[in-house]
Amino acid sequence: MPAIDHPRLLNLPLRLEGEKVFLRPYAPGDGERFFAALEEDRVDLDQWMAWPAKQHRTADEAESYVRNMAGKWLTRDALIMGIFSKDEQTLYGGTGFHGFDWKVPSLEIGWFLRKSARGQGIATEAIRLCCELAFEHIGANRVWGTIDVLNEASWRAAERAGFTREAHLRSECRDHHGVVRDTFVYAMLAREWVAG
Repeated sequence: MPAIDHPRLLNLPLRLEGEKVFLRPYAPGDGERFFAALEEDRVDLDQWMAWPAKQHRTADEAESYVRNMAGKWLTRDALIMGIFSKDEQTLYGGTGFHGFDWKVPSLEIGWFLRKSARGQGIATEAIRLCCELAFEHIGANRVWGTIDVLNEASWRAAERAGFTREAHLRSECRDHHGVVRDTFVYAMLAREWVAG
């Protein structure tokens, strides 16, 4: 795949649909559902991510966030989407790409799920839908992400989605709780997506 010189000119779908969920960029009005997803169990999310415990503490802050992400979608500065139930009534979580190397092109993926949505294959399907966006619509060569070694549910979801563990980085960083942690690096390449 060639480098992408003008990512803002990419024509991207505004909806990716799977059997259980669909993904779409956040839009004005999604803040209340985003806030509800976080409120379900911020302590649980805080194990793995710094922002749920400290940010979006009110529905207005959550609404501000989703509007900010909607703007970044348009400029291609971030490609963040909500993971919605098929009837669009429930926001299960969020996913998308927040790190880019357009010369490769390579995209860094991330995701979170509200506690009640876990263990149902939703994360795996959302990851696969992100890969569809990356490989079939953007023309990426590589999608990758980092996962705390102790976050088994997340790295198992990546494996079920077809990602390969490329590295185990020992004592690689200090997490938001001040604990030195090990990190797994997972990735999928365009040729693996086509073959899969």
